[in-house]
Amino acid sequence: MPHHHPGTWASKSDIDPTNVPWAITTHLLAVNHEQLLRVTRHPFLERAAKGTLPKPLIAQWLANDRQYLQGYLATINNTLNLIRSTHKSKTAPSDEPDIPTRFIAWLESAIKNGDRELRFFQEVAEIYKIDLPPSPLQENIKSEGLRRYEALFASVASQQPNTFIPWLEGAILLWSTEKVYYEAWSWARRQDAQSSPRNYENDQDGGAMRREFIPNWSNRDFLMFVEQLERIVNEGVSDAVDRDDGRWADVKDRADPIWRALLDAEEAFWPDVLGGEGSLIEPGVRRGVDGKMDATTLRSTGEDEILNEKQGVRSGDITTLHSNDYGQVVN
Repeated sequence: MPHHHPGTWASKSDIDPTNVPWAITTHLLAVNHEQLLRVTRHPFLERAAKGTLPKPLIAQWLANDRQYLQGYLATINNTLNLIRSTHKSKTAPSDEPDIPTRFIAWLESAIKNGDRELRFFQEVAEIYKIDLPPSPLQENIKSEGLRRYEALFASVASQQPNTFIPWLEGAILLWSTEKVYYEAWSWARRQDAQSSPRNYENDQDGGAMRREFIPNWSNRDFLMFVEQLERIVNEGVSDAVDRDDGRWADVKDRADPIWRALLDAEEAFWPDVLGGEGSLIEPGVRRGVDGKMDATTLRSTGEDEILNEKQGVRSGDITTLHSNDYGQVVN
């Protein structure tokens, strides 16, 4: 059986990309791939890259993303507690840390930077005069995407831990949301790079998206953070499966529903806008079962302000590098 480095994409025509031997993230990326492309190339991202999103719509999206982070942090804490309660490291201090130890370090970093992300949201909203509704959101203000995320977080948290890779569900959920988010905003950054002239003062949001949020979720630190978790997940699964087809099938059966639900939640999370040169759909604050938003709008705010340069990463530093306040990698 051919060997594939964990996390790499198998491009051989005779290999089923949904069944790459024990590289679970490669398998997932090939499942519902067309939906993945829709999610990560959404018209909302396109309009963000052009600076044509109005502040009320950004406020709606940002408020939902802020509350999403609460569920995300709860998932991290649940996964961290699970690993700590079930794992006893057998490696000597001089040895390479084992998979659970590496995962614990990643989770601890994610908590710190998730907290920083919440502060970042508030800072950007204040600088750009984006009027966020109070947190937590009332039920009638939640988007359908947020509702689906909250249901997914709750579902994973309520599952009885499996004796075989007990941390699998939590890891798959965390990696999936980070991977999709990085790919989405990296695509937006490429669209922004094609825009000219880059005059943020003419953006409808004063530059909040192009100068703050897009760089924040597409920088090198975020990429390395996502890739670190990808390596942990793939190496952990590969070691546990140990070339056993039955175990591999079990891993896929447990991971696939989380990935599919994640794509559904993320696709519903983006506010409805028209792509290309079309006008924006009337911004709403809630979606129905058909994914459409109602006519309720959030009120707009005052004049724009010149922005600062601060950036961050969505949810965590990596253990070998850290960021300064501007999102740059430093020694």
